[in-house]
Amino acid sequence: MPSRNIELSAFDDFLSLRVLLFSIISLVLTFLLFMAIFSFLYSSYSGEYDIDFFKSVENITHDIFVFMEAYPLFSFIIEHKIIMLLLHYLIYFGVGLLFYYLFVAFYSFIISFFIIYFISYLQKKYYTDVKLEGIGIVSTTFFYLKSILITIILFVIFSPAYIIPALNLLIFVPIYYFFHKTLVYDVSSVINTKREYKKIKKVNGAELKARTGFCFLLTLIPVFGILLYPYYFLYIGHYLLRETRELRYVEAFNA
Repeated sequence: MPSRNIELSAFDDFLSLRVLLFSIISLVLTFLLFMAIFSFLYSSYSGEYDIDFFKSVENITHDIFVFMEAYPLFSFIIEHKIIMLLLHYLIYFGVGLLFYYLFVAFYSFIISFFIIYFISYLQKKYYTDVKLEGIGIVSTTFFYLKSILITIILFVIFSPAYIIPALNLLIFVPIYYFFHKTLVYDVSSVINTKREYKKIKKVNGAELKARTGFCFLLTLIPVFGILLYPYYFLYIGHYLLRETRELRYVEAFNA
């Protein structure tokens, strides 16, 4: 059992050779697959095969303005130079942010195949008395379909707020929702039964949100936030393994 707090223990585990090896493998796979998919989609969209990421974002931004000019309301708005510059910044930043979090989402999907190795590493090192149960593939499939659907709905609801200063931070709501749901479920689906997952989520929901919120703030740091992704699994893994041990102890005592 870790003698220090979860944050420091998880960081020590993150620096272990086994974790770093799986992290590097998953990151390289993510980068290659993401660039291949992006290159294919962008070349199909624009007809250009020489892919420059920043040029691609600029071209997409330009196409958005061309689309806006076709409508009287939008064309009237962008006639004003200050508003034009503000919109240009917001759209350019928004497109860049979208690609960044698409990469994060893609990376989280790729590295999720290695979660069982991360959690079994923690279990064998610190929590040998906690048996890893796991949730079935059918429940996992339904969970992801539901989470993706709700995330899309939230994006539609909050996207109009993006062009309003201060309120545009609401665009992070659907991103955090998906991040929180998948991070907790991915780790818990290795450790817990479906019943245990629901009980821990119900009893410890507020603390789980605080801990995934801490991880989400780290993802806001470009590049660094992506490299730390295995740390999030280890950090939440430590917490859920401790809570699972306590839950099973209480249930065994009551029985």
